[in-house]
Amino acid sequence: MNAEKQLPRLAIIGVGYLVSLAATFVMVPPAVWHYDVVAPTMSAAALMLLFGPYLLAVGCTTDFLPFFGSLWGLAAILPFYVAHVVFIVVISRSTSLWLRFGRFSEQVRKTFVALWAVVSALGVWYEMPCVTQYDVAIDCGKVPSEGLCFALVTDLHSCRYGTEGRALVEAIKALKPDAVLLSGDIFDDRLPDDSAKAFLAAIAREVPCFYAFGNHEHWSERIPEMREILLSAGVTVLVGEIKTVKVRGAEMDVCGIDDPTYMSDDAWLAQIASVASASNPSRLRMLLSHRTEYAAEYEKHGFDLVVSGHLHGGQWGVPFLGIGVCGPSSGGPEGHERFLFPRMVGGTYTLNNGTTMVVSRGLARESTPLPRFFNHPEVVIVNLKPKR
Repeated sequence: MNAEKQLPRLAIIGVGYLVSLAATFVMVPPAVWHYDVVAPTMSAAALMLLFGPYLLAVGCTTDFLPFFGSLWGLAAILPFYVAHVVFIVVISRSTSLWLRFGRFSEQVRKTFVALWAVVSALGVWYEMPCVTQYDVAIDCGKVPSEGLCFALVTDLHSCRYGTEGRALVEAIKALKPDAVLLSGDIFDDRLPDDSAKAFLAAIAREVPCFYAFGNHEHWSERIPEMREILLSAGVTVLVGEIKTVKVRGAEMDVCGIDDPTYMSDDAWLAQIASVASASNPSRLRMLLSHRTEYAAEYEKHGFDLVVSGHLHGGQWGVPFLGIGVCGPSSGGPEGHERFLFPRMVGGTYTLNNGTTMVVSRGLARESTPLPRFFNHPEVVIVNLKPKR
């Protein structure tokens, strides 16, 4: 088939693609109609023909959740799947585009298309939220024999997980945690608060919740307003403070420190030193802090457990290896983190003093200027068990 005859066919495919784009935006829930959502979504849509539909998943599938939500996202993404499949068909037979690869054998061309389809499928799978569980051994006497269970939720950024956050709440409830640790950036500085407020109000009715602020909440310059929302919902806010609670007969100190966005190094160091000295080393001591890059400071104070987020799993991940490609860097006391291949993007890390640090990849999707690649949004479950 020559190029002249092929042009009308390609034009039809192109128009169909634009129609599918328009149809998707009609079906996307109104909650995602925001410049910071639409701009990356449109960019991802333009790149889809090269890199597959997973580039679109962050922007459009705000409820694309096999275990977390409604069918909105699935309905929204279907036209793009159709366009993607049609495009593969167009380049996979005797078309001008296909023939331009004529220097390669047909087997090589078919292998390329097959690999492209596999990578696209993997990309979509990695956009699906997941639950990640970690077991952490704690000194005997600090946790009951049956252990303790905590849900770590970070970096929601007011993204939508089901109507009024119900899908996320139900997923956490099913895991039956003893408490929910909210380690910053549950709110966002650009997206409306609606999703975050609904989620917080619902989850705090079910499980005790503890909160430490992140950098985006400070960037919003609405900390007093957000604090009032949290307190009204029944969430315990910890800003250089300690809350001693008893869970299953075991006492523990839950410590929280503020994000250092607008603090001097000395003030931030004084805050962490204050909660460390005021907590009781004979009890389980947990620290909520948004930033991962201050591990060198955390390990100076002997906490049993530190929970954080912030890096979004490195935003782009290396499949199956748990390596993050990039992340926000920041300064602070010994806190400089490299932008490329940051060190603590998700998982458990044992600090030099024996403290266990658990880092969540977070739940941010439509709030980010760049989509996530090969990087599941996640809820983390931390199972604390007594050391044998």
